Amino acid sequence: MNTTITLREYLEKGKKFVIPDYQRGYVWGKNHDGEKNSVENLIDDLITRYNASADVFLQGFTVSEKSNEIVIIDGQQRTTCLYLLLKWLGYANPIEIQYKIRKASNDYLKSLDLNQIDENVEEEYQDIFFFKKTLRIISSKLQHIDKTKFLSFLLSNVKFLYINVEEDKATRIFTMMNGNKAQMKQEEIIKAEILRIAALNTSDIIDFQLEWEHNMLRSRYSRKWDKWLHWWNNKEVQELFRCYNNMGLLISSYLQQRKGDLLTFENFKTKCLPQEASYEAKQTFDGLRRLQKRFEDAYNDPSIHNMIGGILRIHSAEDQRKFIFHYFVEDHRENLEEYYKLVFLGMTHDEISGNKKKEFADKYYRVLTAINDDFVYLDDDNKEQAFRLLLRLNIDQDIQQNRLFNFDIWEERSLEHIQPKSKVGHEAEGVWYDGNDAPKNKDEFTMLRADIHATINSITYSTSEHSIGNLVLLYKNENSQFNNSNFFEKKELFFNPNKKELFRSRHLLHTVCVFAEKQDWNGEAIAINKIKTIEKFEADYASLKAKFEYEKQE
Repeated sequence: MNTTITLREYLEKGKKFVIPDYQRGYVWGKNHDGEKNSVENLIDDLITRYNASADVFLQGFTVSEKSNEIVIIDGQQRTTCLYLLLKWLGYANPIEIQYKIRKASNDYLKSLDLNQIDENVEEEYQDIFFFKKTLRIISSKLQHIDKTKFLSFLLSNVKFLYINVEEDKATRIFTMMNGNKAQMKQEEIIKAEILRIAALNTSDIIDFQLEWEHNMLRSRYSRKWDKWLHWWNNKEVQELFRCYNNMGLLISSYLQQRKGDLLTFENFKTKCLPQEASYEAKQTFDGLRRLQKRFEDAYNDPSIHNMIGGILRIHSAEDQRKFIFHYFVEDHRENLEEYYKLVFLGMTHDEISGNKKKEFADKYYRVLTAINDDFVYLDDDNKEQAFRLLLRLNIDQDIQQNRLFNFDIWEERSLEHIQPKSKVGHEAEGVWYDGNDAPKNKDEFTMLRADIHATINSITYSTSEHSIGNLVLLYKNENSQFNNSNFFEKKELFFNPNKKELFRSRHLLHTVCVFAEKQDWNGEAIAINKIKTIEKFEADYASLKAKFEYEKQE
């Protein structure tokens, strides 16, 4: 018998929970390579769901239920942890758990003393050590919780698949599950439910041909699902879409399409499989298949791949979710390039989808003002605008080359001066220095920049080494290679095939082009590059500026 039950229903069976002697000891609470242990993960998840008043769907429990006891085949660690948690919360109803694996463990649980869980006391038995550690974690994380309310929440909102098997099959099933280290995550439980319902035979007549077809259907669905799972577990896919769970954005996006919110087994079943009918399961699987294809097509198309990658890095977490729904679920794929450019101005999803003209004007001119600033590098807000612009220009180069952009730069970005600031002059803690590190007042500092200018059509343009004209995007762990190197040494780092130091930054095509265009780098080159960068920005947004034309109110 397989059914979904609550923790209250599990406890109210009124039977003793038995941990058979073929089970290993209790080890929850054991840490692995600095990661949170299983108890911490469970308690943190319970707290999160409690605060959100949401259901908690645990991995299924496989048992062999007898007249007066429930033998735990799979779920020993969870059952024991829940037992300790209930005791700490003051659960008053009779509840008994029997550890056949070791008498000392069994005796400890029977005479549990919550006041004696000191971590400094040495324990002879592993089970008891981790019993106490679990209780310490519970006590630490729940010390400020309302025990009565939290207990009520657990009893009603903790749910799981209850799988009751025949006693003579228990050890075989345990060996199979333990040997395979089966860990049923929510996505896997959803998969199992879709496959089960899709293959239901509603006929009262046993039709072996129909049964064979249902088995083939289930097998085909299972293979397809596993293929999706393998794809979402690809590191490059996870990095692009900013998601790191087993099935990525597929199931959560489909549930959102069906007006569901928080991804839980119960929510998915309610929204997608309410009648437990075979046609529902087939419809759901087909919907997942279509959605998966959209994700795969987007990933495999360099232009779309690069624009989506840029969008998901600039957007906030909430706007990332809205964009995914907008593009993949609602299938608004027609204006992606426009959306991409607007995101790089700093517009939110609601501002873009609402065609907010004032917000476009405000953010367009904010970026334009920032990159016009002669000292853009010295202002944190303007510096961020400069970074975003240079990032987009590098992404755009890969789009033109039909090449997938490497978004590792997002986490490792650095803006680097082409002409080193220490060679021209710089500001530090309010004091201005020339290229020889001699202090100057600000007026004298400005005069030092007389050679950073360009004359075009009889108009002289002056700037500084801190302007957008003297900045390029690099990996931060590689900018030390630049530092005080001159222009020719820097070019060699990029273009000499025997130089390995800046290999990663060589994929940044806009950065490479800046170095390739000039034979020398001086004040005139800085000023001209600034003008060209601003003109490029204005050209890129010319059509959008016309579309979002906005008259500022006096």
